Amino acid sequence: AVVHGCMGFADDDAQAIRAIHAAFEAGITSFDTAPLYGFGRSETLLARAIADRRQRVQILTKVGLRWDSDHGQVLFQATDRDGVRRVVRRDSRPGSIAREVEDSLQRLGLDVIDLLQVHHRDADTPLGDVMGALADLVREGKVRAVGVSNFSLADCRQAAAGLDGVGLASVQLEYNIARRLAETDILPWAAAEGVAVLAYSPLAQGVLAGRQLGGQPPPPDWRRGTPYFTAPNLRAIHAALEDSVVPIARELGVNPATVCLAWLLGRPGLTAAITGASTPMQAQANAAAADIELTAEQRARLEARWGRVELSSSPPPARRLLVKLQSLLSRLRG
Repeated sequence: AVVHGCMGFADDDAQAIRAIHAAFEAGITSFDTAPLYGFGRSETLLARAIADRRQRVQILTKVGLRWDSDHGQVLFQATDRDGVRRVVRRDSRPGSIAREVEDSLQRLGLDVIDLLQVHHRDADTPLGDVMGALADLVREGKVRAVGVSNFSLADCRQAAAGLDGVGLASVQLEYNIARRLAETDILPWAAAEGVAVLAYSPLAQGVLAGRQLGGQPPPPDWRRGTPYFTAPNLRAIHAALEDSVVPIARELGVNPATVCLAWLLGRPGLTAAITGASTPMQAQANAAAADIELTAEQRARLEARWGRVELSSSPPPARRLLVKLQSLLSRLRG
């Protein structure tokens, strides 16, 4: 029910590996990564961490976002840990997918990927071609199962129809107690179709862990520019945490993050939550959520309070301007 997410690795490789080992020792056996995470570094580190336990874990990775090609729509630009500027583009052409899978297999030290997910929808490539390429990889024995990520309900339906008998295994989407849009469309559809649902950002990029409740500043990384960390949203989330999550955490003797994860894991239609952890202690706390069963009264208290929380989905004005400038520069260069 809890998947260890390998996106936000810290700069300390040894610490990242210790967190993976702590997750495994706490009972977590599924690990979600992607070529994009660390521009290949996440897959390489994960391979080192699970080398002696490969037969006891599931590896989930992705395709469809390239930083080593000039083809495709620009999704964003970033600087890697070596100071190199990377332009990330959507590219789900069959040939690109085949190349990415071979690269991932090499980085991960695998012969087969347990679950291969399309990271983002590529509007320039027919979805039938994308899913056909993935179905071929399953038949070739390089991939065991196929999923999608960040897809709309309409795209999920089309993806499932285009897999030519292979079957859509999973949908990965954003879902947490503060952001529940998935409950209105994809969750009911997935339950009816027998498709697994994997929730990313189950702690709203860390806000729901409550670490800023004591007046701590937002983390000094990419999250500062996301909607969860705008001042109005932080105030709304912190008020709801103080009113509902923190009291229940005290009742159970756990931390607020564990309560939020336990609530999520009990939601109808959800298969698993993908949780990040940069330390062994965080990994252990994430795993503990699978063993917490909230009472009906506790769940009702949480849902009544969070039902009144309204978050803005817009990033700060400065962030919106930056995104517009990046898009304009990309078009001019193209």
